[in-house]
Amino acid sequence: MRIPKPWPLLVLPLLCMAPGCSKPRFVYEVDPAFRTVSYMSVAPDPRKDRIVIREGMRPLNPDLHLRAALNELESRNYQSATASAADLWVAVYVLAGAAPEGNKGGSPSSPHGEGSGEGHHAGGRGGPGGSGTSLAGKEGTSHRSFAVIVQLEDRKTGLTVWQGEANLNVKDKAPDGTPLSIEAAVHQLMQPLPARP
Repeated sequence: MRIPKPWPLLVLPLLCMAPGCSKPRFVYEVDPAFRTVSYMSVAPDPRKDRIVIREGMRPLNPDLHLRAALNELESRNYQSATASAADLWVAVYVLAGAAPEGNKGGSPSSPHGEGSGEGHHAGGRGGPGGSGTSLAGKEGTSHRSFAVIVQLEDRKTGLTVWQGEANLNVKDKAPDGTPLSIEAAVHQLMQPLPARP
């Protein structure tokens, strides 16, 4: 019986440890019981006491990303409501990694965050944003990697029913070759979320 040489068995794990393979661009966590017909209205998560800590990354103001997420939900037939009446609370978290030494420029992108109260993924908090704004908003010019997390939580149960995370880079481009905007990044991230009937 011929025993294979061990080195080929090491190639795949080593390749997967390469920078481009280590972190998926988009990651989703969806409650199997999540049904769009069960939820009609959305509101920004009113809680301000949740933070995200991730080594080597710092939170950015997520207001622009939150506005983009709310606009995406509106385009999927969800209605805006007050926090006390909404079916879903929308939380957006943004984290940015420092650029390598000597790389102080670049257009911002969407950051990464996880881990906050009650064992759920979390991050920064935010409100609205404008069209065509570069990924990291006004604060991201000295960063290279970003993560944006959009989290939908059932207001009554407190459970996260849908979560998407985008791991981006300031050099990322939109399909037309222009710099990737906040709106385009959030749109890509939320594409798998089905519209309400």
